[in-house]
Amino acid sequence: MNQDESPLDADALRWAADAGDHDVENKLGLLFEEAGLTEEAEQWYQRAADAGHHPAEYNLWLLLQRQGRSKEAGQWHQRAADAAYNLGLLLQQQGKPGEAEQWYRRAADAGHHDAENHLGLLLAELGRAEEAEQWWRRAADAGHHPAENKLGILLAELGRAEEAEQWWWRAAHAGHHPAEYHLGMLLEQQGKPEEAEHWYRRAADAGHHPAEHHLGLLLAELGRAGETEQWWRRAADAGHHPAEYHLGLLLEQRGDLDEVEQLWRRAADAGYHPAEYDLGLLLQQQRKPEEAEQWWRRAADAGYHPAEYDLGLLLQQQGKLKEAERWCQRAAHAGYHPAEYDLGLLLQQQGKLKEAEQWYRRAAHAGYHPAEYHLGLLLEQRGDLDKAKQWYQRAAAAGNKDATRVLGELVPRYGDTDPARSRPEA
Repeated sequence: MNQDESPLDADALRWAADAGDHDVENKLGLLFEEAGLTEEAEQWYQRAADAGHHPAEYNLWLLLQRQGRSKEAGQWHQRAADAAYNLGLLLQQQGKPGEAEQWYRRAADAGHHDAENHLGLLLAELGRAEEAEQWWRRAADAGHHPAENKLGILLAELGRAEEAEQWWWRAAHAGHHPAEYHLGMLLEQQGKPEEAEHWYRRAADAGHHPAEHHLGLLLAELGRAGETEQWWRRAADAGHHPAEYHLGLLLEQRGDLDEVEQLWRRAADAGYHPAEYDLGLLLQQQRKPEEAEQWWRRAADAGYHPAEYDLGLLLQQQGKLKEAERWCQRAAHAGYHPAEYDLGLLLQQQGKLKEAEQWYRRAAHAGYHPAEYHLGLLLEQRGDLDKAKQWYQRAAAAGNKDATRVLGELVPRYGDTDPARSRPEA
């Protein structure tokens, strides 16, 4: 027995083991094995293993393997692998990823395919994608359908869509619903709506809520609104937040605002940012600006750019110009074109014409028509009539009435202006 273990300690361990403490039985097995007393170690491992103690099952299997007793070890092989896998699950749930990885690896090394898959999941969460791919491939090559699906997702993220499709086909044809769903998304992206619908339906008929939602989106694009509503309702009734949100959009068009609000509140309460934002819009229409502000702040704090922008507008109305500008800047710097335009307005009001022009240009070059018009105004005030006219024409061609009106006034006001004389702007 270990020299650090006093007779008193050993007696205490034996007493606890005799009382049926399986952790202690396993520990006694370890102590006897360290001391070279393998028969006694085997007895204690066996007692704990027979009671379903997973570490003891694993340690007994290792001991039998070391002794070359392959037939007996084989009887414990699956139980040991299952034990290591279950310990990995438990440790991961307890927030101990390092220890979980060790046990997953032990099970995976023994050929446990669920462990290979979960080891891949854990490694992916830890940012170790290459290792995750290796373990998912091992499990997928053995026909483990969740691993085939996860491997497909990883490959798609890495830009290897053809390879991803192959793995999704394998899992989908075996009836793995998440793979049916991902295959449907890939086919839709490839411009194959009929094939995408087929796979979405297979997953949706099995109750896969993201597939129900995406099937609704596809049917809406195909103009089949009646079917769309049915699928979104199925997913929404199951608490799928994107479906709650999109069903709300559909009902809003009909004017069913009470149900719209219920759906959006459900999704918003769960932290779904588009619903937080649109609920704010609905509440603002109901003249509840304080409640609208609360929802916009939630979405804006999470980096949802439309909410940042509308929160900025609301704060402008409240006279909180500094905070308003801060939110507009956040949205504008993220490339949200209405915010780029509105930030230009704010800066122009502050007399910062050069900065205002930069933001107008960013939004105008992206085709945001109010910015095209205001950039034209700014250039006209500066005396650059030819370039101003170019931007007015772009805005007017898109239906901007103010730009159309100003274009009609240019010739009477300034005479003929020929944009061809001015070099087009980059």
